[in-house]
Amino acid sequence: MIISGVKTPTPDGITEVEVEIEGERIKKIGKSLLGEEKKNYHGMLLIPGGVDNHVHIYKRYLRVPTSDTVKDSTKAAIYGGTTTVIDFAFADHSPNVEERISHFQESLTNFSFHIFADNWSDNVEKYSKLFNSVKYMMVDYAELKPSLSGLKKISEKLNGYVMVHAEDHELISALSCGKRGNPSLHALVRPEETEWISVLRAKLLVRQGLVAHVSSGFTLELKGNMKAETTLHHLILSKEIYDRENAHRYVTSPPARDPEELWKRINMIDMIATDHNWFNSSIKDSNREFPTLVPGLPGVELRVPMIITEFIRRGLPLYKAIELLSVNPAKMNALDTGKIEEGYRADLVIYDTNMKWKITAGNTHMADWTPYEGYEVIGKPRYVFRNGDLVLDDGEIKEGKGKLLRRTDID
Repeated sequence: MIISGVKTPTPDGITEVEVEIEGERIKKIGKSLLGEEKKNYHGMLLIPGGVDNHVHIYKRYLRVPTSDTVKDSTKAAIYGGTTTVIDFAFADHSPNVEERISHFQESLTNFSFHIFADNWSDNVEKYSKLFNSVKYMMVDYAELKPSLSGLKKISEKLNGYVMVHAEDHELISALSCGKRGNPSLHALVRPEETEWISVLRAKLLVRQGLVAHVSSGFTLELKGNMKAETTLHHLILSKEIYDRENAHRYVTSPPARDPEELWKRINMIDMIATDHNWFNSSIKDSNREFPTLVPGLPGVELRVPMIITEFIRRGLPLYKAIELLSVNPAKMNALDTGKIEEGYRADLVIYDTNMKWKITAGNTHMADWTPYEGYEVIGKPRYVFRNGDLVLDDGEIKEGKGKLLRRTDID
């Protein structure tokens, strides 16, 4: 099959292109390609399928489980132009990699994993041959206990990179002690300094690293050689959300701060993820007070269209958005997707920039509420190909299953 009549963002600007798909792969890229099955998409934008580096889908191991199924969240991802999601599995606790792979058998997207660990182990070594990253929590999380010696040992032995959740556990605990009440306390006990301190520590210990969900612009000045991931909500939502009557719904860890400080430093950011957590309103509303709030926001469907919208409105080059949404997360995780390049997976999105729409809970496919209610979007994915298969056809989902993606040496 040949995709024609499309334009694609490149470092040199928007370029007309045709792409031939054969099986799961991109066979050829050029102009005026010859072939029997040729579909003209009349000037729409062709971009690589989104790669969301940070999702928590069907999370069942914390106090409050998410409200989704794997099928529901990955269907929402396809609607939003994301064809690969990277979730988490524990090295030495449940759910481990095998369990998480079984959970994802109904995934509509391709999927991969970061490995949760708090020290080097035989299992970390085994799983690091399959996946390119270990997620290290610098706060207590599930059964993981942070220690700087554990972080150092993982970094020394890992053939890949360490993804660091950078919040200072001891400082947060001290600031939280004895406090109960308004949701705004969640942000007050997690000031920007809790992120800065952790990044300053981690960068001295980590050989190859990524700071997860950067929330503070100044963190980007401190991170040294570590890469940086930020999230949709940190780029869109500000600390003023904690003044709202329903502030408990907007709680995340780390909290929203000042998105403009991140946008000023967008060239210091390597990828934009979501930290997707689908909690329905009843779950959020049943946990209204600090410290029993439920952090996490639904986002996997809206990352690609909202970031493209922001880049258009801010006059930023669209190819930079594609790097942050697809190219860089795929490359850092050693996955054979995220690029419009011969030999790569035919994970492709045809995006209609002429469509204008306003986000509501009723016209999205995640949760029964949205933190982005009323946001005006420029464009929408009209057609989505995953592994060469058309899985979104002019807004209609076609059933099918994605594949487990392991680290590869394609580059």
